[in-house]
Amino acid sequence: MAELRLGLIGLGALGSRIAARLLRAGFSLQIYDIADVALRMFHMDVGGIITGSPKMMAQSCDVIITVLPSAAEVREVAFGWEGLARGFAKGGVLIDMGSSDPVATGALADELAHRGIDMVDAPALGTSEDAKAGKLTFVVGGTDAVVERCRPIFETLGERVLRAGAAGSGQAATVLADFLRAVELLAASEVLRIGGRCGLDAGMLLDIGEGLSVIGPIMGGVLRRQVLTREFDSGWALGHLLKNLETASALAQARDVESPLLVACRNAWAAAEARLGSGADHTALIRWLETLAPAAKSEA
Repeated sequence: MAELRLGLIGLGALGSRIAARLLRAGFSLQIYDIADVALRMFHMDVGGIITGSPKMMAQSCDVIITVLPSAAEVREVAFGWEGLARGFAKGGVLIDMGSSDPVATGALADELAHRGIDMVDAPALGTSEDAKAGKLTFVVGGTDAVVERCRPIFETLGERVLRAGAAGSGQAATVLADFLRAVELLAASEVLRIGGRCGLDAGMLLDIGEGLSVIGPIMGGVLRRQVLTREFDSGWALGHLLKNLETASALAQARDVESPLLVACRNAWAAAEARLGSGADHTALIRWLETLAPAAKSEA
């Protein structure tokens, strides 16, 4: 099979490391970013072929990867000024590796399909360092044939490729998984706070939680490494997790699903962000809990 001709749009903290990883692996890679300084600095420091617009990139690429903040930006590079939809031949592939709105992603995939362009949504899970080391996890939505065609890209960048379903399902599964993460961390942090007031050892509580399969091994490890040590440096920002909770809430509303726990969880994380700041590590949630005044005791 001929080597895929790749392009990448979005050279932020994650996108630049994805691009660098692909270049080191030997892929021919065109690059584009609306921030001209970032684009030229990456070109000088790492490499890649600078292109003038998404349309020009699509005219000479088989697959274009976007690593952008939202579905609105992905739509803009697809259908906006010099959009890639005007440059791709039939069979071109757009891979969205950013964190995005699943409803908007599904709609965009349908519009691109009408033009003979395939879309794969594959949010990249992990830190910038994971991207540099090729240790990302991808939750992938798209047709089996197109995902298989793109597999060399995923295998270069990540350790795991988890199939979700049709285009848009990767984004949906990811924000719902982050809802689970947010609920688990919030509950576990409250347990540690209450347990501490009862004189219980935090490590012992985690041992019991894991022993009863209440706390999974991944969350247990996060709590031990980040919360008990007060390191708070997982590399996952509180604001990013809150953004995905907002997206999960919008998804539930779009599907007419009442989700009171999701609403309560979102509100709690929003209050934590207001106190700690969007850039705080998400594992620092317990610091917000520590600032809360004790509940008033009801009179007998």
